[in-house]
Amino acid sequence: MSPDKPAKGDSWEDLLWQKHRYNDRTVLKSGSYLRSYCPHCDASLMHNDVIRLETTSHDGQDGWVEIAPYLNVYRHRSSIELPEGLEVADLRCPHCHQSLRVDGVSCERGDSHVACFMVGISSVKVPLWFCMRVGCRWHRIDPDDIHKIILDDSVEW
Repeated sequence: MSPDKPAKGDSWEDLLWQKHRYNDRTVLKSGSYLRSYCPHCDASLMHNDVIRLETTSHDGQDGWVEIAPYLNVYRHRSSIELPEGLEVADLRCPHCHQSLRVDGVSCERGDSHVACFMVGISSVKVPLWFCMRVGCRWHRIDPDDIHKIILDDSVEW
């Protein structure tokens, strides 16, 4: 230990700067890589550097959709036609085939349903909610976990 540097826990910052829910959060910046997991079976949703989900279109066709694994990057492609502005009927985990749709929650930009998967940041996994309407960019962290993560484009800034 250096005589010029106080021991860990003895500096004025450690004594006066108490951690609480507003200064002990991880900031997710736009473009951050989102390690993504199923909320049911905890399997990784990553497939060849994209998030891959099973989907059912508004007219009942089954297929898959791949979405970019970066926050606020809205690229996607699918094996079936998913018309812009229409809500997909379902999104599912490709491993356990459970639905990712969240009942009782609607998109804040309309009345569309919301789906959710877990994102891993540092040592924390939190639910990321997103709209099931193709082309809608609404998403947010589960309000119960907002004390752990803050999105770069949050109104809290």
